[in-house]
Amino acid sequence: MEEKQVKSAYKELAKIVGEKYVSMDKEDIMPYCRDEVSQAFKTYMADLVVAPGTVEEIREILRLCNKIKLPVYPYAFGVSISSTALPRVGGLMLVVRRLDKILEINDETHTATIEPGVTWSKLYFEAKKQNLEPLGLGGGPHSGSLIGNFVLGGGNTGGIDINEEVACEVVLPDGDLMWTGSAGMKGHEKLNPWCRVGYGMNLTGIFHGCLGTYGVVTKVLRRLYPLRNIEERVQIGFDTFEDCLNGMKDLIDLGISKQVYGVNKAQAAMIAADSEIIKDPVEYEKYENIFPEFLIVDKISCYNEKQQTVYKELIEETISKYGGKIVSFSGKTQDALMELWDGSSSVAIRYLRHNPHLMAFAMLPPSMLPGLREITKKIMKDLDYELTTFSNKTIEHPRCWITPWERNESYLFEQEMEFVPEDPVSVKKFLEFQKRYYQESAKYGSSQINAGFLKRLEPMMWPGYMKIIRGVKELLDPNNIMAPKQMLKDI
Repeated sequence: MEEKQVKSAYKELAKIVGEKYVSMDKEDIMPYCRDEVSQAFKTYMADLVVAPGTVEEIREILRLCNKIKLPVYPYAFGVSISSTALPRVGGLMLVVRRLDKILEINDETHTATIEPGVTWSKLYFEAKKQNLEPLGLGGGPHSGSLIGNFVLGGGNTGGIDINEEVACEVVLPDGDLMWTGSAGMKGHEKLNPWCRVGYGMNLTGIFHGCLGTYGVVTKVLRRLYPLRNIEERVQIGFDTFEDCLNGMKDLIDLGISKQVYGVNKAQAAMIAADSEIIKDPVEYEKYENIFPEFLIVDKISCYNEKQQTVYKELIEETISKYGGKIVSFSGKTQDALMELWDGSSSVAIRYLRHNPHLMAFAMLPPSMLPGLREITKKIMKDLDYELTTFSNKTIEHPRCWITPWERNESYLFEQEMEFVPEDPVSVKKFLEFQKRYYQESAKYGSSQINAGFLKRLEPMMWPGYMKIIRGVKELLDPNNIMAPKQMLKDI
């Protein structure tokens, strides 16, 4: 934008939110123009940043942006992936983190109504007062931070799913307000917002993965789960990837698990290691070897010790078919693993303690994951792409995270592909890897959870699928002010 236009927009925005919460200074704007992997991709700079404190202020801001044709990029905490929080055509970064209230925790419906700035710790703390909890792994340190992207959360069998969201409040691009689900009827956002699929179509799903292109999600009504007298995390070790996957599948089929998810040896060691151990390659190598090749947790929720005993007997019987064994650790290692299994925000920091990385995602039935793992290995070999641990030893396969997605029909498989931002060769290999990986994984059959991948995958999609995506965008945002070129190259 021209300087005159920026100054004019600044004055109008200041009238809405106050001068304290709007800026056109680069040092204020820059922190909101990046996400987890933006160090490897092209950088972008917005013209302004604004941090509204109410839904009404957001509505006024969007009306203004429509009037002056100012691009808007909703932004919470930048934990999105594949550079999906970047202002590709400049304009305004709309930071929603000041909306940080828990509006209701409903014991009867086991739900929480929250704003996008609510932290996991805050939600856990308040929900626990009513003997409830969110199953939060996968959402980053702030429970609402992925609202408007794809909203990750816990599932009653998997570690991550998108069915935690019952309904949401959205400010549409023209400033109009709406709710989804049964709250789609005026007044029912207070009377009865708890029916997830209300009046036919599940419109809540439209705002999953929309990357802010369809509007700004300002409230979410999400599921909680009962806390019982005994909440135990049973840790299990497996020797091979295939045994791990089969064990996870059969554990889910038992129907007794609250959550099941896991990591490989390299991931477990890096997350659990004390900060002193990672400085000594020799000691770190010894430390790595205390972990099984694959480590998973089966979270069980029991009313009494009798139920707990039966559940653990069933778990042991199930995993023994695949050579699985219940394992335990001590001291700081066990404390760190508990933080991992609980989804603590400290784990997000440990995930990044080695090098920045791309989470090379895949969504596939468990039987297909070993094949994808070999595809990854081959691409790495072709590119001479080496990954190491703190022992300075090359690892054959990337650090990974594995979890059933909702039930057992599809698993989320996340591989951590690291790069060194200061090294042009490292960044080049990283970019070439991600290009090849998403092409080859799509051909292999993998789905993705992030609409950011549509840019490169659009030619492979059904025309009707893309027609609906484009049609919704054109219907809701005819001036194309909401996150232009974020989801597709041309809109």
